[in-house]
Amino acid sequence: MKFRTALIATLFGMLGTAAAGCGGPEELDTTQSEQGLGGTCRGAPYPIILAHGMAGFDRIGPINYFFNVAADLRARGEMVVEAHVPPFESSAVRASYLARYVDDTLRQSGACKVNLIAHSQGGLDSRYLITSLGYGSRIGGLVTVSTPHRGSPVADAALGILPGFTFSAINSILRSLWSVTVPPEDPSLHASLVQLSRTNMSQRFNPQNPDDPRVKYYSIAGRSVARIGSTECAGSVWGNSLRIDLLDPLLAVTEPVFAVTGAIPLIADPNDGLVTVESARWGKFLGCVPADHLDEVGQLAHLTPNLLSGFDHKDLYRRILAELHRDGL
Repeated sequence: MKFRTALIATLFGMLGTAAAGCGGPEELDTTQSEQGLGGTCRGAPYPIILAHGMAGFDRIGPINYFFNVAADLRARGEMVVEAHVPPFESSAVRASYLARYVDDTLRQSGACKVNLIAHSQGGLDSRYLITSLGYGSRIGGLVTVSTPHRGSPVADAALGILPGFTFSAINSILRSLWSVTVPPEDPSLHASLVQLSRTNMSQRFNPQNPDDPRVKYYSIAGRSVARIGSTECAGSVWGNSLRIDLLDPLLAVTEPVFAVTGAIPLIADPNDGLVTVESARWGKFLGCVPADHLDEVGQLAHLTPNLLSGFDHKDLYRRILAELHRDGL
């Protein structure tokens, strides 16, 4: 159980050192109007805030979580802020830290709103920020990339609540991959896993955090394991590429979880190694990308497009910005 939980926590974000120096949030000010922190404010295009997923980190040497994404977008004239929240915690706690980045960005930019682009649990933090913390007037659009809006069976397996499933046969693999920087029994780690469980998302989080009509919601799903996912990816804005992606070996140990929880017995639903396409779809579905959960943010340190899939993570975020701009954000 110890090593199983640690691996799942590591894979839901990045493999590496968690963000340091993440100070406690100040008391939240929820009195701002659409005019920002005072008088007049600047309209679209709005500043971008990148929100990382579980186990997210600030920087390991030259490598940051959204690998080279902020620098690429800034070179194209965008104002981009990389938020850093506790790597392991519930989205209620993480959202209180994210709120500081929103307030500071509005203050420094003079903009009326910001756009949030969030990976994995970062999307749930953002939804909690918008609805439960009352930030709907300050957010133009939220784009979630492989966010488990309906939970993930991998979190269920890590918590030991997936019936009939055990990781005992692959504990040696888990031991070799365990590099998470908090003890597996740490309560903040447990809070993150509970946040991502399917029961919590369907029975508590989603009913308590409905979409705010003032915010435009978009989503993108990753698909890997050599699956095209024609049915699951249908109806998207961008369409679905016929190119495939092979799952990173670091994520391969999670694939049996999807095989035993798929709609068709022993056949995994299309997924990116941690989140199914079905769970990632939310709001305006932009489309599926041939990428796994690590590829989606350019990890581990991807400098060029994938030779097999053709996926280029920096191009993904350029396309997201283009979509936001087309919608007046």
